[in-house]
This record gives sequence, structure tokens and C-alpha cells, in this order.
Amino acid sequence: MSVPTTAVRPCQTVPTRRRPPRHDGGDCRDSVGLAALPVAIPLLRSFARAKLSAWGLESALGWQCRQVLSELATNAFDATGHPAPSDLDVSDDRTLAMILVQLRVSAGQLIAEVRDPSNDRPELATPGTDEEGGRGLRLAHSLANEWGWYPITRNDSKNTMTGKVVWASWLLAREEGNP
Repeated sequence: MSVPTTAVRPCQTVPTRRRPPRHDGGDCRDSVGLAALPVAIPLLRSFARAKLSAWGLESALGWQCRQVLSELATNAFDATGHPAPSDLDVSDDRTLAMILVQLRVSAGQLIAEVRDPSNDRPELATPGTDEEGGRGLRLAHSLANEWGWYPITRNDSKNTMTGKVVWASWLLAREEGNP
């Protein structure tokens, strides 16, 4: 009996990489919190377009940044394991999964960061040709100059992991990044 190639999904755990450069105090930094709702990804793309336009970076890096942010945010929502119920209404007391997205310019780079509450390490999947998912981190690897992740830990005696940040960065040309 042969196993179809789509049934086997080898994954590679992404090693923890260094953090992106710290914010250098410039004015180009903004963040948005998003709930796991169907409108989250379109809202995120609009947020990114508005920020990058205001910073003069939309034409150079807008498409790549929006694509990578969409993938990282989708992965973050998937990692939380708490998608919005289809019957949700305003009086509902169920908790929605939340993520935090930050865009900033620091050290000559555009940096996009997505924080989620999951302790699961990101994995580079090798999806079959007919599978719908599993390509997000590979897309980030292809479109960004650099990317990685780091754990968020609580400052207690055990350094308990309480989530993670997955990030991507793009080098800015000399005329960019001085909005």
C-alpha cells in the first residue's frame, strides 16, 4: 500500500532566532490588537497599507509586508486554537483569541511583529501540492529579508513561556525609512 504524498507532512521546527532590532525611538511605530474574527485579516491589511503609506514605504514594501503579515496573523490565530464561533453576537461571553501586531521602522529596517498567546513553536511545513495550508512561513522566508521568532516569558522564577512573537524584516533603501 502506498501513501499519497499529501498524507505525509514533514515539518521542521524553526529554531529561536535573535530578536529584531529594538525600537530606536523614531516616530514610525504603531500596533493593533485583533480578535480572531473573519474581518481581522482585511483590517490588518488596511492597517498596514495606511501605516506604510504614511511612512512613505507603501510603494517599495507594501505588497510584501501585507502578504507576510496576513500569513503570520493567520498562523497566530490558528496557533491560539480559539477561532471565533460562527454564532457569536455582542451578548456572548465566550472569549475570543487575540493577537497583537506591530509595525515599526528601526535600524534601517521595516519590522513586522505578530504576538500570540500560544507556546507552540513555529514549524516550517512541507505541504503537498493539493493542500491549502502550510505555506505561510515559507512565504515569509521568501518575501522578507529576515524573519524569526522569540518566546515571551513571564518574569517569575521559572521563566514561564506565555506566548511568542513571530517577526519579519525588510532592509530599507537609504532614501526610505526617513519619513
